[in-house]
Amino acid sequence: MATPIAPSDAERAALGALGYTEDWLRAGLLGRALLAEQYERLLAGGTKKTARYRAQALAAWRDATGAISDEALDAYLAVAAADPDKKLAASAVADLIQCPRITLEQLERIANSDPKLMKRHEALIRRTYLTRRLDQGVTGALIEQVIALKEASVQTRLIRDERLSREQAEALAKGGANPTIREQAQAWVQDKKAWK
Repeated sequence: MATPIAPSDAERAALGALGYTEDWLRAGLLGRALLAEQYERLLAGGTKKTARYRAQALAAWRDATGAISDEALDAYLAVAAADPDKKLAASAVADLIQCPRITLEQLERIANSDPKLMKRHEALIRRTYLTRRLDQGVTGALIEQVIALKEASVQTRLIRDERLSREQAEALAKGGANPTIREQAQAWVQDKKAWK
């Protein structure tokens, strides 16, 4: 990996004005072109809420393509945790949790990264993890986990999922997170056309 070019004096001024640290550039979370463009906007009378510029940079990084390395993931979490705007930090982590570029192993890494910050995102991590696991395949053990954790949004996705066996649908009808889910799952179980 090539050593990143040190920021110029102009870039240092832009970083400071926008609330970035050099870590953003070093980690590749902020491109030099975006930094220059944001600084121009700020100087031209753009919003003085610098957290918006940082949020834009993180969104651009998340929206890129390709795999995310563990080092880049750790750098993202570090800059988010260090950001002076705690609302930005929390939303940046929430957006990362849902980023399709991260693997299930990296999702677990996020969950274990900072217990204080992660406590806030526990339900989102669980929903995202279960949803991603269901995308890979439906197993009896996974259905049991979804039912035991009472994840209504995940269970709602499962209603009439053609990958479910009749026994799994019956388990959802009995143990669904709320009456609506249980009723819909029960209606599906009783639908003779659904089961060949």
